Parts: sequence; structure tokens; C-alpha cells
Amino acid sequence: MIETLYVDEEGNICGLSGKIFDSVDLGPRQVHRVSNIEFNHKLQLWEALDMEGSTIATHRDRASLVEIEKEYLNRKIEKNYAQNQNSYS
Repeated sequence: MIETLYVDEEGNICGLSGKIFDSVDLGPRQVHRVSNIEFNHKLQLWEALDMEGSTIATHRDRASLVEIEKEYLNRKIEKNYAQNQNSYS
């Protein structure tokens, strides 16, 4: 998956933590957990949960679930930034 960074008009940067954040100095960081992946024993599946406890997705394979979770979170960030960009106009 391609790592994507979003920059607002004030220069704030948002994106999922990954190699790009570790390899480039982008200034002071604020890191917030936005989801968790846990094994659901009842379902016998890996489950990605947002911080409110809502299920993002489930999968038998944890690595596959991580990729699904990244795609979901990138879409959510992109939607948020698109809405904010429209409010700046």
C-alpha cells in the first residue's frame, strides 16, 4: 500500500504511521491510536475495532486485516481532509 500524507492549509500533516514518518523529519509529532486489532475468540476471527468499539472489519488472516484496516483509515482521513478543504474555500 502506498503511504499517503494529507496536509491542510495551515501545514498540519496527517496520515497513518509508517515508514515515511520514521524516515523524514516533519517536525513535532502528535500520535493518536485510532483503532485496535484483537482476536475475537467467539468468532474465531481477527477483528479491527475503532476507538468507540465499532467493528471496522474481520478476517481470518491478521496481515490481510491490517491491510483492510489501513485502506479504511486512509479513506476516512481523506474524506475528513476533503471536507475541511471545502470549508477553506
